[in-house]
Amino acid sequence: MSVSYTCTHCGVTLKTPKRVQVGKTVPCPKCGQTFVPEPEKEASSGGAGVLKLADEPKKPAPSPAPVKRPIDDDDDEDAASIKRGYGVVGETEEEKQRIEDNKPKFTDVQDKFKKSARGPAMSLLVMPSNLLTLEGLITGIAGLGMFLYGVWPLIFNDAPPGEEETEEAIIYMMLGMVTFLWGGMVCFCASQMQELGSYPWALVGSIMGIVPLLIGIYGIVMLQNPKVKAGFEEVEGALDEDEEEDGGDDDDEDDGDDDDEEPKRGKKGGREKARNR
Repeated sequence: MSVSYTCTHCGVTLKTPKRVQVGKTVPCPKCGQTFVPEPEKEASSGGAGVLKLADEPKKPAPSPAPVKRPIDDDDDEDAASIKRGYGVVGETEEEKQRIEDNKPKFTDVQDKFKKSARGPAMSLLVMPSNLLTLEGLITGIAGLGMFLYGVWPLIFNDAPPGEEETEEAIIYMMLGMVTFLWGGMVCFCASQMQELGSYPWALVGSIMGIVPLLIGIYGIVMLQNPKVKAGFEEVEGALDEDEEEDGGDDDDEDDGDDDDEEPKRGKKGGREKARNR
């Protein structure tokens, strides 16, 4: 009795005169591949067992590929945000109002700290002090020229000058010296005005600056400004505080010296008593 087998690779039916042992491979003459038949009962053979080809083992279903998430995804994202998509998150009106309320205001900073009067005073005195400095330089140069004009005939004259020429030269020399010192004084007072060093010196320089170019009038007018006076008062107050602090330090040093001298005096007194005994 022939036995039929079906190739699992190409599907051709093979017939053999004998049954193939269980587990033995059978070569297919058509495709050339081997397969393992299995016994199977056929109805025509009256229940006789036949070999049935073994089914290939089913491959396990591949696992689903992991969903790739963007790198900048947050772990706490909800479905609504994912559905909405990505974009710039705008601030709400409440958040904007809260940020605006928490911002420090310039007026609050001004109220916490004392306003300095030096800046406004210096800004008002820039122009008059510069003009006074210019006038002082011009006056000083003019005085130097007058002095050289007077001394020139006394030094570089071949013949000895007469009495009138000598008197005239001396007058020019004296006027030149006075004019030169006048210009130097105006420059010094202008520096005191610009640095808010001394109000009296600034006023003196403005008065001296009236001669000869009338620039001092501008300085006198600016020195009457309340902001300028407040700036001078602030600087003078700061200088007084520094002097008081320096005086306190000197007193502490003197107290320390007295404390050091007292033990020395005690030792000397003890020595004198010991000698008397």
